[in-house]
Amino acid sequence: MKTNEYLLEQMSWPVIKEKIEKGMDTVIICTASVEQHGYHLSELTDTVIGQATALRTAEKLGDALVAPVIRPGLSEHHIPMAGSITLRPEVYRGIIEDYVTSYKKHGFKKVIIFSSHGGNFAENEKIVKNLRQDHPEMQFSTGLSLMQLMALLGQFEKKYGLAEGSTGHGGAMETSVMLHVAPEQVDMEKATPGYIGKMTEEKLESLFENGIVGITEVGIIGDPREAKAEWGEYFLELFSDEIIKAAEKDFNNK
Repeated sequence: MKTNEYLLEQMSWPVIKEKIEKGMDTVIICTASVEQHGYHLSELTDTVIGQATALRTAEKLGDALVAPVIRPGLSEHHIPMAGSITLRPEVYRGIIEDYVTSYKKHGFKKVIIFSSHGGNFAENEKIVKNLRQDHPEMQFSTGLSLMQLMALLGQFEKKYGLAEGSTGHGGAMETSVMLHVAPEQVDMEKATPGYIGKMTEEKLESLFENGIVGITEVGIIGDPREAKAEWGEYFLELFSDEIIKAAEKDFNNK
């Protein structure tokens, strides 16, 4: 797949204008993060995974283009670990709102806003609710909820016979996707398991309120040691398919 067929940031403005006029009126905005991912993954992990997912989604839709991934995101729970960056919620919200306002002026009519970082989900739902009110002539989708994404992680674990809780932050899933799309940003010799266990809504709430260091010194939720590149390909297919299903439902329910 040629990324410049879908990535807005790699196109000239006349090319973008022509694509919109020909019916590519959906823009995909991924909100990601710049934050720690344990000993073995780069701080760009969520951004890399988010862009790969957005590109896969755009290719399948056929009428969508991909906005520059928004980074950093809301990562207060990772701040104790060096290099992590977090935005103030109002700054984060303003960036998304300005993306939408800009793309609206260019002729985009549908917007898919999804997150590749768990800390953004709750705010994204609030933001999209407000966007629907501010831009009633446009259609919006938040992609998946955090719990829907967690269900996909459970599906991933069952498919590959992994222990429950192996695929959280920096675990088997993210490591597999990174091995597939950006292996140069993975050091498997340093892959170290962190907290492994069921991530209930209560556990997630505690994580976001108290920080990841409260449950793991490594900065990992899950176990990355068994990750494989081919597993990453599977998850990109699964994630992009579910984003499309969610978007179709949201757009049809307008």
